[in-house]
Amino acid sequence: MRRAVKVTLKFTTAKKRRAIIALLSRYRSAVNFYIHSLWNDRGSLDAATLDRLPSTELSARYKSQALKQALEVVVGTRKAAKATGKMASCPVFFGSATLDAKFVSIEDGQGSFDLVVRISGLIKGQRITIPTRHTAVTRKWLKRGEFVQGCSLSEERLTLWIDVPDTETKTGATLGIDLGMNKLISDSNGNHYGREFRAISAKIRASKPKSKARHRHYAERENFINRTINLLPWSLLAVIGVEALNDMKRGKRKNRGKQFRKALAPWTYRRVLDRIGHKAEENRVRLLAVPPAYTSQMCPQCGAVARENRRGEDFHCVACHHTGDADTIGATNVLGRTLETVGSVESPMLERSMK
Repeated sequence: MRRAVKVTLKFTTAKKRRAIIALLSRYRSAVNFYIHSLWNDRGSLDAATLDRLPSTELSARYKSQALKQALEVVVGTRKAAKATGKMASCPVFFGSATLDAKFVSIEDGQGSFDLVVRISGLIKGQRITIPTRHTAVTRKWLKRGEFVQGCSLSEERLTLWIDVPDTETKTGATLGIDLGMNKLISDSNGNHYGREFRAISAKIRASKPKSKARHRHYAERENFINRTINLLPWSLLAVIGVEALNDMKRGKRKNRGKQFRKALAPWTYRRVLDRIGHKAEENRVRLLAVPPAYTSQMCPQCGAVARENRRGEDFHCVACHHTGDADTIGATNVLGRTLETVGSVESPMLERSMK
C-alpha cells in the first residue's frame, strides 16, 4: 500500500520559494492549456497533442507531465459528470503538481535537516534543493517501507509517498461500533468511549464563527476524536464494522428538523470514520461499512423492528421486552451485519480478553 506523508517547506529560502512559485505558475498554465484543448478536441499522450502547446519555459519532460495531469483531470471530470447525470463545464486546474522520479530525488540529509528533496527547476541542469525534516509519521512508515521517488508540490506543502508492503492477514476479534453525539463511540461489547464529546460540541456552537475561541474548540475536538479512537482495542481486532453513514446533516425528515441539524453541526462523523479507517489500516484491521438502516430500532434478540423500541438512550423491545443501552444495541446490530459479511472466526479466548 502507498501512504502519503506531508513535510514542511518552512526551511526553504526566499529565493527557492520564488523558484517553486515560478515553476508552479508555468506548470499550471500548461495543464490548463491542455485541459482547454482536450475539452474541445480529444487527444492523447502523444507528440501531436504535446505540440499543441506553444513555446514555454517548461522542459519537454514537464510538458509531457502537464499533458498527463491534464488528461487525468479531463477524464475524471467527464466520468463524474456521466455518473451523476449532470452537465460538466471545462475544469480549471489550481492544484498541486504531481511529479515522478524524472523530476524528483529524495535523499538523506545532514544534521537537523535529515531529509532533502531535489526537484528539477525551469533552468536545465539546475535543481531546487529543499532541506526539510522527517516527521513522526515518516519515521513510522519508513520502518516498514521506503520512499517513492516523486512528490506532490504546492506553494505551501510537499507531499511524499512511502510504499509499505502488504503484510500477512491478521487474526483476531470482530467488533461492531456505533457512532453518536452523547457517546462518541459505543461498541458491541458494551463499552462506551468519548462521553465528553457533547460538551465539546456545545462549546463550538456557543462560540462565534471564525473566532479564535471556535478555532481553539475545533482543535480540542480534533484531539479528543484522535484520543478516543486510540482507546479501541486495535491489537486484538481483525475486523471492525461501522455504519455506512451518509447525508446525516441533510434532509427534512420528521426527526431531522432545524434543531436536529443545528445540534448535529459540530459532529464531524465523516472525520471520525476517516480517522477510524486510517487507524484500522495502520493496525492491519479490516474495516467494513454495513447498511445503517434500523440498527437503533431492531431488537438483536427477536429481530423486531419498531421506532418505539428506542427511547432516548434506552432500548426496550415492544415485542420480547429485551432491554439495554440503545447505543450498545446499535453496535450489536452492526456486529451482526458485519459477521454476515465476513463470517465469525472469533475464538472464545479472544472474546473474553476483549471484555
